[in-house]
Amino acid sequence: MHKITLRPLRLVHTQSGQLSHYTPQLESDSENLIRDWREMNINIDRTQHIPEGPVPISPGALEENIMQPEVHQGEAEAQHLLKRTPGSYLINQAYGLWFLISLFLLTIILTRKVPTDQYGVYAITQTAYNTILYIVAFGMEDATTTYVPRIFAEYGQASAASLIRRLLLWRIITLAAVVGILLFGMPVVASLIAAIPIHGSADVAAGLRDRELLSHITPVAIYVLGSSIGSLLTAVCAALMRMRIVFAISGLTQVAVLGISFVVLQLGWGINSVLWTLALCSILNAVAFVIWQARLIFTRGATYKQPLLPLIRLGLSAWQTNLIQGALLKQVSVILLGIFAVSTIQSHINTGYFNLSFQLADGANLLLVAGFGGVGGAALAAAFVGHNNERLSRSWQALIKIETLLAAPGLVFCLFNSSNIVHTLYGSKYDTVGPLFAIFLLFNIFVRVLGTTVHQYALYVTGKARLVVLSQWVGLIGVVGIGVLLIPGYGAAGALIADGISRILSGGLMLAFLWNALPHKYPLGFSLRFLLALIIAVLPGLLWHPTSRILLVVSGVLFLVLCAALLLVIKPLTNEDIVMIGGLNPRLARYLKWFARSAGTT
Repeated sequence: MHKITLRPLRLVHTQSGQLSHYTPQLESDSENLIRDWREMNINIDRTQHIPEGPVPISPGALEENIMQPEVHQGEAEAQHLLKRTPGSYLINQAYGLWFLISLFLLTIILTRKVPTDQYGVYAITQTAYNTILYIVAFGMEDATTTYVPRIFAEYGQASAASLIRRLLLWRIITLAAVVGILLFGMPVVASLIAAIPIHGSADVAAGLRDRELLSHITPVAIYVLGSSIGSLLTAVCAALMRMRIVFAISGLTQVAVLGISFVVLQLGWGINSVLWTLALCSILNAVAFVIWQARLIFTRGATYKQPLLPLIRLGLSAWQTNLIQGALLKQVSVILLGIFAVSTIQSHINTGYFNLSFQLADGANLLLVAGFGGVGGAALAAAFVGHNNERLSRSWQALIKIETLLAAPGLVFCLFNSSNIVHTLYGSKYDTVGPLFAIFLLFNIFVRVLGTTVHQYALYVTGKARLVVLSQWVGLIGVVGIGVLLIPGYGAAGALIADGISRILSGGLMLAFLWNALPHKYPLGFSLRFLLALIIAVLPGLLWHPTSRILLVVSGVLFLVLCAALLLVIKPLTNEDIVMIGGLNPRLARYLKWFARSAGTT
């Protein structure tokens, strides 16, 4: 077929006269449309047959063409959100590190200023805080970061604000019921849980009847109210790549909690004053979010009203996923360790080893990628504006590569130095944890390189949240089955292997569900090249075993230098990666081009 040159449409005379009323603006509209297409770099299918000579246009087709600039506006907003992703990640990462540091400092203040029994009260209330917040969230934060970017880009700020207001109303109604139960219905809830024929339900019910907890239930209820509203508004900030607001408000809130807690404990007011400090600061945090984002939240003039039912369905799917990932996988392993233990003491020892290995490996896995929490999902949602599978696929690949680049070096270094790290941090008493730490690190490396968390968000964005839930339930069943086989003979090691295999199984299923849904496939070549560089760089660690903190840091620095040198040789990135990164951050692209292969290299 010969190539056809697209020419501007022109007005023609027809016998029917049906286009006579479009005469004044048809020429300018068609010329503007062609110019808009060229300026926006829209790809036109060259194989489509375009007849030469006069081209008749129906009124409906003309109206459809005139609507194209609205799509262009959505594309522009999507690109704007994507360009803000790197900065939002860095700010969110900085806040996450400060949040962990502030919790550590608060723990130090409490352990030095209050008796042991009072610190136990704080631990009980903290568990209650987190459990209740987790239950009442119903996954709406994930729904927010999935839907708000698309509504904002395609329909404008007013339509996004309408959705945000309705989400806030839904959250407030839910919290009203929960706070009422906390203040007046805890004994009834405890009785209902005790009646459930599940192992551990009696312990949960006893915890809810704890006198210390009930005596502090009012600050617990206030904290749940403030924190839950603040959490939803934080998700709005992540959805619109406005993480500076989170860094400013929540960062200052943590400073206030630390300062006020130190003062009230210094005055001898006890642990109850700290609980009230947390409660009141959470309310002030939520109020500050509302005031700062009032201009967005109360924007009027919405042209589109997003139904809430799809968000609720996605939220419930995300809630199940978070429940499995955040609690059930680990809890099932702990229960199985208790069931197959020879004695109670052995059960406690195995559980302690398992818990320490689990926390260390998860901490190493999330240390440098925690900033993508919420931000990564929002970036994929923005990429999918206009159902742009091409851009979504490229963004999905880019996130997998970025998370691998950030997390894999630390995981590989810890894997080859696991025993040294555990001995340096905890002393010889916990040397047994070293090999267990290595086992779980190995599985975490596979999970991170596989891109499990990125697959999860991609399925959310494309409306396949149920497949995420299915993958997680298959993983949970895998933990039970493999755990029953391995824990009796291998104890904590068997539990860690079961958990690791289940994570890989869930991630593999999600990748399989995405395989035919996206035009570009998993970046296997990149992953293999990158892991090869890491393994070669860490080999000297087999000969040198640093035993002090300083030598361990020196070893880590040398490992990073070797990694950089090997990546210059292996070049895991491609020119397409550099072009995409350049569109988001040209300065970063100039540095990363040294690690990219030329177009003719395979």
